[in-house]
Amino acid sequence: MNVDKKNLLNDYFPIALEKTKELVKIPSFRKDPKKGEAVPQAIQAALTYCVNLCQEFGMKTFIAPDFMYGYADYGTGDKLFGIICHLDVVPPGNLDEWKTKPFEPVEIDGKLYGRGSFDDKGPTLMNLYAFKYLIDNGFKPDYTIRFIFGTSEETTWECMEAYKKHEKLCDLGYVPDGHFPVVYAEKWISDVDLVGKFTSEFEITGGEVYNAVNDLVKYKGPKVEEIKKFLDQNKIEQYMKDNDLYVKGVSAHGSLPFKGVNAANWLLTAINSVGLKHPLAEFVSKHVNADFEMKSVFGDLKDETGNLTANNGIIKITPTDFRYTFNFRVPCTRDPKVDVNAVLTKACQPFGINVEVQDIEDSVYFDKNGDVVKNIMLVYQEVTGDLTSEPIAIGGGTFAKSMPNMIAFGAEFDLNDSTMHAYNEYVKIEDLKKMMEIYAKSIVKLTTIKK
Repeated sequence: MNVDKKNLLNDYFPIALEKTKELVKIPSFRKDPKKGEAVPQAIQAALTYCVNLCQEFGMKTFIAPDFMYGYADYGTGDKLFGIICHLDVVPPGNLDEWKTKPFEPVEIDGKLYGRGSFDDKGPTLMNLYAFKYLIDNGFKPDYTIRFIFGTSEETTWECMEAYKKHEKLCDLGYVPDGHFPVVYAEKWISDVDLVGKFTSEFEITGGEVYNAVNDLVKYKGPKVEEIKKFLDQNKIEQYMKDNDLYVKGVSAHGSLPFKGVNAANWLLTAINSVGLKHPLAEFVSKHVNADFEMKSVFGDLKDETGNLTANNGIIKITPTDFRYTFNFRVPCTRDPKVDVNAVLTKACQPFGINVEVQDIEDSVYFDKNGDVVKNIMLVYQEVTGDLTSEPIAIGGGTFAKSMPNMIAFGAEFDLNDSTMHAYNEYVKIEDLKKMMEIYAKSIVKLTTIKK
């Protein structure tokens, strides 16, 4: 089947864009959740919104009774082709950092602003309406095509655990939540807590999720002027409010901590510098703040899929105990249990810090010369004219890890200009158009079995 680009973009894209705005308006985030909690009403609403759209397209739909996941099917093939999207977003964070309201989408200078516009609501709607175009034009896939909608990708991944427990796994498919041209490898992800008991002179709170740079922390305690002086010398923003010191960093995706400024790490380093004693302050100032790879702890773990990166997302220090989180992105050929978590445990012992491993997400690795990657690259090159870009490896973890045979395919074109998880998240309108065309053509190519 040939895709008519003019028909697709003139007749389907404007609707997809408006539906994206409607979906972005739903504040579908969780704040520091724990496993077993009920799906929040806003995330239920986002799931219902997308499943209802699919029902209108004529697809067979299902929503789990607890709203953990939903899906929509089209076709009668014996094999199942999955397109896995997620409808939860990261929290908006400090609202003062937004130029626009995060859940009131707006177009400015050819960009759609709003939390989730890029991660993952925009790409989700581009896929849905690319597929609606195919349905309307009589496409008959050799696979049954299933859109799967997750509700906890940014947090616990319970949605996909529940899906795998109750539903059929996909024989092939993709996740529109990575990068173009295609992601052949995704690093391991290990979420770890540093915890312990310690009698502290001060209190610190800040951060909301493991996988975003901790960009705003509150300090209550002594030596405020000395701490402020240290932060000023290092050009770290801060301000006083209600007799508390607030330290401001710069938000970024947890897989790209070097693109942000971690407020917690700088505050702990300042605390250590002015002579306030705390095991976290000692450990972070020595091993973390100056090196996102933490080479003084782990050595050089780099392989063809990249470096190790370490990100702090949440901190809480009380007068009696403490918690500090790490989100590690571990190169594919390394073992996160042996090369990272065990090494970290040993390094923390002299400081009186305990290590609690919360989760380890599997790595993903596809043969760059295999049919799946080759077919995706052909479509990408046809649509964009880009004949130089190569399949990439990323630190970001997508739902491609949730089951075998899934690959991350789009939706980001420029990895160095990422707004995912950042304040003022946006997606370029022209990029949304390119996505729609790429996905429409790719669905045809990947779900048509050569006879």
